[in-house]
Parts: sequence; structure tokens; C-alpha cells
Amino acid sequence: EEVTLKIADSLPADHIITRNTTNLFIEKVKQELGDRIAFEHYPAQQLAKAKDMLAITQAGIADIGYIVPSYVSEKMPLGGVVELPGEIASSCEGSLAFAELVRPGGKLDTLEFRPNGVRVLYNVALSPYQAVFSKRAGVGSLGDIAGKKVRSNPGAMELSLQAIGGAPVRMTPPEIFDAMTKGTIDGALLPFTSTYSYGLDKIVGSATRGANFGTVGITYSISQKKWDSLPADMQDVLTRAGRAVTESACKAFDQAEGEMADKLAAGGADVFTLSADDKTRLNSGFSSVAEHWATAL
Repeated sequence: EEVTLKIADSLPADHIITRNTTNLFIEKVKQELGDRIAFEHYPAQQLAKAKDMLAITQAGIADIGYIVPSYVSEKMPLGGVVELPGEIASSCEGSLAFAELVRPGGKLDTLEFRPNGVRVLYNVALSPYQAVFSKRAGVGSLGDIAGKKVRSNPGAMELSLQAIGGAPVRMTPPEIFDAMTKGTIDGALLPFTSTYSYGLDKIVGSATRGANFGTVGITYSISQKKWDSLPADMQDVLTRAGRAVTESACKAFDQAEGEMADKLAAGGADVFTLSADDKTRLNSGFSSVAEHWATAL
């Protein structure tokens, strides 16, 4: 009997994450299982907003959901560990470390994913986040960020901004374009890959390069109830495909990050590298973030 799995996320259908994870995951699974399995993919918040992906996966509205711990920090606060600034140097370093935490039996699986009734199939951590700003914000150095309203994820990333005088504003990526266009926020913390995926390259006037404001841990997780209903050989294929996708996607993200920084600069944005003094100041501000984050938890 054919099994149909519904996948839901909040990403644009052509997002670099979708191209390098979900599309590839579906292709790999179909290669092995053929007509025994079918997928229905609902991108761009068609089934729910980003913050509600866990809830619709738990409810069975989606079988596999785009579950980002920091978007549901009230239920998965420890998952924000991957967002600590200055800790992860690349997507691959972060993705593989995060994979060990969320795998079945891993610390985050045991403490947060399993209690919430979901099981991670594949995950990524994006390349270190940079700060991107609208043209009207007039940011050209680290010192200019003080007092600016900047989108961030809840938790560790907010502490990163506060450490350098920024004013964090919570919102999900699909909301950033309108907020920056209207002046509700001055900028956002994002990797360059997401800057392009959400069309922000059209309105960005400046951006940091080589900074490390942390990253975000992203998972595509299946409801445990759905997982338990699948035959063992199908579970094995999904597990192997998920691991392969995690390992290959991070390489694509790291390569694209440098290319897109160059492209943004070539398009006229001021993509500035921090001075030695600014790097020292940034690292000094970040040094206490992990301790404060852990203490708050």
C-alpha cells in the first residue's frame, strides 16, 4: 500500500534550503522506494506559519514539519544552543554537531524533540549569520549598529545583538522584507543565502562580512505517531536519505555563502569587513552571551 507523506514549511518554494534538502530528500527516497511512497510538499506557509509548524506536525495536519527550535523556544529552549555567537565557523561544522544532538537518543532528542512527539529526519545549521541593513539605516561599521532595530531569532541571537547595543526585534524571515521596506526595522541577522532567498538583496544597503552572530538550527521532523506506522525498511530508507542530505546540504550552503557575499557587493551594497578593533569588541561582547543564555535557562 502506498504511503503519502505531507511536508510543510515556511520557505519559498525555490529557497536554497528547499533545493538542497527537501527536494533532494524526496528524490533520494523515491529512488529507493519508487511507487511505495509519495510526497506532498506545502511550502511558503501554505499550511501554517513558521511558529506553528510543530503544532500542525503534532496534530497530523502535516506528517513532516519545518521545526526550528528558536521559533518554538517556549517548548524547545535548549535547541537554541546552535545560535550562540562565535561558536560555529561553518554550516558543516554546525550541521554535523547539531545532528549528533537531535539524532534518536541524542541529548536534544531526549530532552525536547521526543517529549514533543517528533523525530528529526534531517537537519542543517546555516552559515554564520551576518547583519544586513536597509539603505536608509546608514550602517557602515560596527559602531553604527548601536540603537538600530534589527530582526533576530528569540534567545541567544537577541543576546548577541544586545551585547553590541542593537535592539532585537522578533519576527520570522517571511516578514522581514515588508518590515525593512516600511522602516519598522533597520536590518536583520541572516546568512547571505537567505538574504537572496527572501528578496532582501533588492533593498539591502550594507552588510557585515566575516562576523559571526550565531546561526540557526533547522530540522525537518516527522511526527512520532506517523513514524511508528511505517514499515521498518521504509524507516531505514528515510533515515539514510536524511543523513545524506544533512551532509551534502551544508557543503552547498558554505560554498554559496561566499559567492552571494561577492554578488551583493558587486550589486552596489557596502559589504564591509570588520576592523581588528571591531572584531575584538564583537568577541568581547559575545564572550558572556553563552553564560547568560545558560543562566536564564
